[in-house]
Amino acid sequence: HALRARRSRRPSRDAEAMLRPAARVRLPRIDTTTCLGCYACVDACPYDVLAVERYVAVVARPEACCGLTLCEQRCPNGSLTIEGGAPIEGRPRLGDDLGSLDVPGLYLAGDITGLPLIKNAIHQGAFAAARVAEDLRKAGDRGPGLDLIIVGAGPAGISAALRAKELGLSFEVIEQGSVAQSIQSFPRGKLVFDQPLDLPVTGKLWLKESTKEELLAHWLRIVRKERLPIAQETRMVSVARLVGGAGAAADAPAGFAVVTEPRDGGPRTERRARRVLLALGQRGSPRRLPFELAAEVEGRVYYHLADARSLAGQRVLIVGLGDVAMEAAIALSRQPATEVTVVYRGGGFRRGKTRNIEEMRRLVAASRLSLRFETDVAALTADPRGALAATLASPSGAEAHPCDAVLVLIGSIPPWSALRAAGVRPTVEPSDRSAPGDVEGTTPAGPPP
Repeated sequence: HALRARRSRRPSRDAEAMLRPAARVRLPRIDTTTCLGCYACVDACPYDVLAVERYVAVVARPEACCGLTLCEQRCPNGSLTIEGGAPIEGRPRLGDDLGSLDVPGLYLAGDITGLPLIKNAIHQGAFAAARVAEDLRKAGDRGPGLDLIIVGAGPAGISAALRAKELGLSFEVIEQGSVAQSIQSFPRGKLVFDQPLDLPVTGKLWLKESTKEELLAHWLRIVRKERLPIAQETRMVSVARLVGGAGAAADAPAGFAVVTEPRDGGPRTERRARRVLLALGQRGSPRRLPFELAAEVEGRVYYHLADARSLAGQRVLIVGLGDVAMEAAIALSRQPATEVTVVYRGGGFRRGKTRNIEEMRRLVAASRLSLRFETDVAALTADPRGALAATLASPSGAEAHPCDAVLVLIGSIPPWSALRAAGVRPTVEPSDRSAPGDVEGTTPAGPPP
């Protein structure tokens, strides 16, 4: 019965194909002669890529398209099709089993593979763990160390851990922050919508139409109930592949040495495992301002907003104008006695979800927030009394802008340095730009990732 249950949970070939990220840019193509203008594709797209203009669908935001094909599936008469184009940069070279083509025995799952949405990360994590179990079964003798080390305790990592436990693998999860850190960084009360997903062991990891708090509480209950071995506040320093062994082929994976250290510093520890799954997010580390911050200033500069109430009644300066920055500005504008100023180095809205742009314009018109284009942050200083001020540079010159807190939401640096150190290579070299969905608000600091 257990064997039949396991087999029944194996994805079909069509489902497996959906777990693999697209290697090339995939954009909707609309036949305007047959398009009904029914909004089915517009409503299906979670990224506001499509719009209806003059009674037909158009691709309004091609840069935001992730090639999910939801729009194509919802089109009632086949007027919309997805077509491939140029290779996508910054995608790891992966096989059909989500294993690295450059490092045998190393698997990847989650946002870092280039496939967006939480539900896809959950599917990928469970799928990768099953492939690891099958790989180890074929390899034979277990040898010393764990069967699997999972790096990352987000949707993909938790899903992989649940599947690994069901399959009887010895494993450990390494997480540099806390469990479901990406979910914790969502704004307070944010609604998350998607389809429920049946997973092994605990049933449904996903809650349909849940708030951030409901989803997080549900996941933490699962982690506690299943007693998943998760080392939190533990940073991965390096992953080194151990090759060969007695009677083994020269390129056969003999296992991996994973070096970790406490997030806040301390002695390093080496862990050994036969296989490694990198269940990392695409965002990596947040981009920071391109100058050093004094100690008295650094504590008032933030790189995400989890709860707008924490800054209520303050003068808040937001740097950036991507969707994350706009959503933060909108949330803060609703707090009592809160003064919100958004600065952006560009001359206008470059991209973003239509509803966010429209709400920003409405709030500016109502004097609920201030939006300054062609403006950059040149410095942040505090006077002897601790009062914080930003030096804003614009075509009209420099000026001091008093504030109580600064939110720097200018995108993030994908974790390619860690991937390259592990031996993973991209299909096409990534350019120096923010993670998808964000727009830089100032000059990026440091070299390209």
